[in-house]
Amino acid sequence: MTLYFDTKIEFLDSDAVSTISSWHPNEPLFAVASYSQERGGSVTIFADTGEPQRDVTYPVHASSQATALCWHPEKALLATGWEHGDIHVWFAGHREFASVSGPHKAAILLLEFSEQGGRMVTADANGLVTGWRCDGQYQFLTMFSHDLREVLLLICFRRTVESEVREEMASLAKAAVAGDEQALDTLTNWRPRTAARGHSGVKDNHCFYACTQTGVAYYINQSGACTEVLKSGPQQAAIVQMLWHPKKDAVMCLLDDLTITLYLVESTGILTELERVKLSGRGNGKLGAIAWAGNSLAIITGDLSVRIWDIERSDNYLLKMDAVGSAVATASTNSSNFFSQPSTSNSSSSNNKSRQEIFSCLAYSSSNQTLCAATNLGNLYTWKRAVSCFVAAPEEAWQLGNISSLSRQGAIKSCTWGYNELAKPCILVNCLSSVFMLKEQPLLACHTRQLWAVQSTANSVQLTHCSGRVSRIQTDFAVSAMALNDLCLVVSNGRMISSYSLQKLEPQLDEFDELIEASGVDAKATPALQLKLLQTFPAECLSLCIQNQQIFCLNASDIVVYSVGGVVLHRLQGNDHEGKIIGMDLSSCYLSVFTMQGYVKVYDVSRHEPKLLFPAKSGHEIFDDFGEFIMVKCNSLGSHLVLVIANSNYTPSARIYCWNFERQQLYDYELSEAAPANSKSCLAVRLCWDNEEPRLLAVELKSMLALPSQPKQRQPSHYVDSRVLLMFYTEQAPCKLQLLETQPLPAAAQLLNLCVPSVLLLQQQTLREQPLQDFVDLKDCDANTRRQVLNFSLHVAEGQMDLAFRCVRAIQSKTIWTNLAKMCVHTQRLDVAKVCLGQLQQARSVRALRQAMQDEDLEPEAKLAVLAIELGMLDQAKKLYRNCHRYDLLNKLLQSTGQMDEALQLAESEDRIHLKHAYYQQAQALRQSGDIKGALACLEQTQNPVQHITQLLLEQPVAMKRYIQSSSNPQLLRWWAQYVESSGDMEAALAVYSKAEDCFSQVKILCYLGQIAKADALARQSGDRAACYHLGRHYEQLGKHQEAIMFYTRAQTFSNAIRICKENDLQKELWTVASSARSRDKAIAAAYFEECGCFKQAVELYHRAGMLHKALEMAFESQQPDILEIIATELSAESDVELIHRCADFFSSIEQHQKAVQLLAKTKQLERALNICLEQGVPVTEQLAELLTPDKADFEPEKRSRMLVQLGELLQQQGDYHSATKKFTQAGDKLRAMKSLLKSGNTEKIIFFANMSRQREIYIMAANYLQALDWQRDPQVLKHIVSFYSKAQAFDSLANFYAICAQLEIEEYQDYEKALEAMQQAAKCLEQLSHAHHAYNTLQRTIGDVRSILEVQQALRAGDNQAVIGGCRNILIKPELPPIRHSHVLAMLVRALVYTKQYPEAGRALKELAVKEPAWSATALIDRDLVQKIAKECDLDFDLIWNSGRHGNSTTTATAASTISMTTTTTATASDEDADEEEIREELH
Repeated sequence: MTLYFDTKIEFLDSDAVSTISSWHPNEPLFAVASYSQERGGSVTIFADTGEPQRDVTYPVHASSQATALCWHPEKALLATGWEHGDIHVWFAGHREFASVSGPHKAAILLLEFSEQGGRMVTADANGLVTGWRCDGQYQFLTMFSHDLREVLLLICFRRTVESEVREEMASLAKAAVAGDEQALDTLTNWRPRTAARGHSGVKDNHCFYACTQTGVAYYINQSGACTEVLKSGPQQAAIVQMLWHPKKDAVMCLLDDLTITLYLVESTGILTELERVKLSGRGNGKLGAIAWAGNSLAIITGDLSVRIWDIERSDNYLLKMDAVGSAVATASTNSSNFFSQPSTSNSSSSNNKSRQEIFSCLAYSSSNQTLCAATNLGNLYTWKRAVSCFVAAPEEAWQLGNISSLSRQGAIKSCTWGYNELAKPCILVNCLSSVFMLKEQPLLACHTRQLWAVQSTANSVQLTHCSGRVSRIQTDFAVSAMALNDLCLVVSNGRMISSYSLQKLEPQLDEFDELIEASGVDAKATPALQLKLLQTFPAECLSLCIQNQQIFCLNASDIVVYSVGGVVLHRLQGNDHEGKIIGMDLSSCYLSVFTMQGYVKVYDVSRHEPKLLFPAKSGHEIFDDFGEFIMVKCNSLGSHLVLVIANSNYTPSARIYCWNFERQQLYDYELSEAAPANSKSCLAVRLCWDNEEPRLLAVELKSMLALPSQPKQRQPSHYVDSRVLLMFYTEQAPCKLQLLETQPLPAAAQLLNLCVPSVLLLQQQTLREQPLQDFVDLKDCDANTRRQVLNFSLHVAEGQMDLAFRCVRAIQSKTIWTNLAKMCVHTQRLDVAKVCLGQLQQARSVRALRQAMQDEDLEPEAKLAVLAIELGMLDQAKKLYRNCHRYDLLNKLLQSTGQMDEALQLAESEDRIHLKHAYYQQAQALRQSGDIKGALACLEQTQNPVQHITQLLLEQPVAMKRYIQSSSNPQLLRWWAQYVESSGDMEAALAVYSKAEDCFSQVKILCYLGQIAKADALARQSGDRAACYHLGRHYEQLGKHQEAIMFYTRAQTFSNAIRICKENDLQKELWTVASSARSRDKAIAAAYFEECGCFKQAVELYHRAGMLHKALEMAFESQQPDILEIIATELSAESDVELIHRCADFFSSIEQHQKAVQLLAKTKQLERALNICLEQGVPVTEQLAELLTPDKADFEPEKRSRMLVQLGELLQQQGDYHSATKKFTQAGDKLRAMKSLLKSGNTEKIIFFANMSRQREIYIMAANYLQALDWQRDPQVLKHIVSFYSKAQAFDSLANFYAICAQLEIEEYQDYEKALEAMQQAAKCLEQLSHAHHAYNTLQRTIGDVRSILEVQQALRAGDNQAVIGGCRNILIKPELPPIRHSHVLAMLVRALVYTKQYPEAGRALKELAVKEPAWSATALIDRDLVQKIAKECDLDFDLIWNSGRHGNSTTTATAASTISMTTTTTATASDEDADEEEIREELH
């Protein structure tokens, strides 16, 4: 609840009357212009206390008064305009008002600052508009002047609308516990005191609109250029008020004719009309006003109503003018006023109507979402928008809170919202002659275990004792701070402190009060509490605490300790390093304080001198992310501090901290864990330690919950959830804050104190006790019991059940044990409940609970429900049954408690399996109550309605006949027909049977009556088996065997039909009946055919009856191969082995080996099947191979492996290498599997199998196979060869492979570098072999030769030809050993000799090359140009030399080809070739 204190502003001149007023938008300052006949006009600046600023010389003009006031939006700077055209400016810290010289000669009517204060605009009565710029030296410079020659009504500066991205970035800095600024405003009124107000970061906009009384609107841009944007005309009314839209570039204008127009503002200032609304009201627009209320527009139109226009939703509504608790209070000029006193609405409404009260002005505060509207009769209405509840209509969100009456002061001219020093909203009300400042303050209340005090009005406090005694005190000032203990009450208004002593009540007086109450004497006769005013003394006070006879008073910078008589005892101050003290709290005898610089201290004030318990500790040392302390409270033991802080960005933390300053331990609790699941943000707003239990803590938690967006429903997007968290800290490791329980907080209630066994709440000036969960029905227990039960609760929460039992085992009260047992239902402790029931000596309940605990089929909730039933907690039992979905047990509970209607509804919706039983129980209840009709209706829904209904109506035959005849239930009709039949009335019974559609009974009666034809037709038409059977028996008795067989067959009683066929030798009919009969009947018929010699029918019937052995025996004996083949296909592994072999022999005898193998494989006779395959060469398909594969469970491992190898060899012989590989693998013979796979030639599978086998021999086999492929062109194959040899550790084979690689590199590509690499790899492999020293040494010599050749090649590339010649000759001296090729060395020698112009030597080297390599030119050992140069210098025939090298190649190729093709060349050709070679040698010489 909220209090409003009004303070009348006293001017320096007591005869002065107020004219205009203005409150600074951010600072706790306001200015009021006044006028008196003696002194003239003046302007006074006041602080938020209502006192004028000191050391300021206020301007006074004897013949002029101030006509315009305006504050700078950010700085403490006031600009005033006067009636004679002067402009005076006051700067904070300056004593004098500075005069600003300007062009104005007439009265200043308008004075406005831009959004950031960079531009000031003034307008006088002659229409002269002047723009000013304020520099850093507080000098105002004229920027432009426009003479519009018309009186201006308003000036509206353009606002900068932030983009969505900018708003989102700004919201990150303003986020409060993962919420937003709205969450901070809604959940708490705390604001940071150590952080300065941040700059909005919005660029100042100097453009503005100026509107005249003729309806013309001008737009003046940044540079001062003036443009007319709205022209005057007969249809254009004057704009009397213009508001900038909060979310877009648009303006909302109120015209003189009560028309509201929405204009879109372009960048050039052009106005485009978007929407126009004509309002109905009294007078013109001067009696109306508009104001933004959030995103909606508040409107008054010259009557006593306020309309809200929701522009986004296109909705409008009127605010309610009556509410519970709203009232009109008469203001007093010499005392403060509390505007929440009750009054009658009828007298108020009638008085308003008689005096024609209308609203004259309105204002809205976004910080506390409060709208105020003032009337011409001096009344001030305030509406607060509530977001803590759901609303069906948007007008219900606005609650009329207070109605203040200032009628003695006349009409209210203006009302303005501002902020005091603590950032709390205030209202500045300007009446006809006086100015009032209204401060908003929460309701004050204090509580101890014996006493509590609640502020009832602004200057009165009601004190109540637990015995019921009440006393009320009246103060001479408005109470803004209060403190209470068992001895004293202290109140303060911030400037004065009054202390009262309390009468000490003796226990005898309490007993006397009880006797008076028991005697029935009127309670009003009970004496009131005695209070005595001790002292009233001046003291600056922001907060009060009291300990014994000491008063602790927090002022602006420190804490002063007074005695109750007003004597200063001590002064607690913070040093320069710690900063001034900004908060304190007293718990028991421990005073906790925190300072501006974020330091916290605790004092022990139990003695005369306050003792500091620990050195001042900085919050930055305690927390990682710290900005400021919000709340600090010490427990009653003086060992722990509970802390609520703001983070480094000065937003409240969503955690609560507990600091053990003795052990320097800090543990926290995340409040979001206790908040609802859909909460956007949560804050701790109040804290209370218990005065007796130092571990117990109460936290008032507020959470903002988001509502799902529903466009069609008008409701807010969020609401506030309030709850109280009961917490405690554990002293055993790990130390932590633990949640004990959570209690919902009623609407309009707040946490006041924690006093076990109750949580004390303040709800609309009423103290409300809300017991803890474990103390329900234990409010009046003594201190010992209270301590034991509380310890029990804490131990249970910690899980220490042994300690919990020790706490309560000494309690002998049955009431306490009953309450503890009920508590066990909530805490789900059945073991504890069993002990409690034993203490209560309820054996039956203990037995029922024990049986429930031993029943494993019962859910834990169902077991708890059993306990709740035994304790009489039926509602809780129902809830538990519903939670665990045991609707059957819930149904049983409802029936046992006589709640039959609810039980029936439950059975129909949830427990349908017991629905019929529920109907039966309902019928029994109705029968006992005499409602036979209702009982019949319920019995119709039961499991056996016929039995129940007939039992009910058996004693009333007439009623039963009438009921049954009107019924259509076949079972009931059949029962009635049997009843009529038993009476001998066959015709009537036949009619009832026909209505019941009972064919059997109809046929039975027709046969009895001799109407065989009708019975035959009915049985044929209905097909009823019972009717057919009865008719078949009747025909059999009459000797009509064919008809009897037919009806027996239709009735599916084949044994009777077969019996008649056998007795009368009807084989054809027997075959027909046996074909559709059951197996047993087929076997009987087959035996009959066997006796008669009809073996074919007998075999087939035996086969159909499943007697395969008998059928095969008979087929063999009667030589029926066709039937035998059909029967053999149905044999399985479970069939007789001898029978299987006989069938296989039969197939083999008729050369059907494939069928024999299939049969043997199917029946798991695998050995013989394999033998037949091997002997007869039966092809094995993939499917047959799977059938021939023996299972591990059917054969021993050795035998199974042998059979698999045999099968693999068979598949390999048939060329199915893949399947053979599979079988060899299954047999475990991977070598054979690899050999088979190598025969298939599938490279991919070979590589895969080698990798999967991981055997050395298989790796070598795979690598050897891959060497046969074209591994030179496939790098993957080369990689696998090296990998397989390496995995097999076959280093000799790998070295040989590297040698082959080197040989190929030299012979095919002349690449000695790669050859060297391959040889080096081969050398590494040989190093791994202990027996390959000789091969390793030989390889090293070869590597040396290769390196020599590489050195020669390097010299040849470097141009060192002499080194090349020497190196080549040294190499040629040695014998040619592979892989070295002398032809390659000779080629390099020829090149070097040519490069050194030793052409003869080059010719001789070329000749030697031709001898070593006949195909030297074809292999491109020497370039054609070099050979041409040699031929030219040596005067040889180039073509002959060059073609000889090519001819030798072709000859060699031809010879090789002829050798491969096994052909020979002629002798003449050979001789020609020899001649050509001889000629070439001569040319070279």
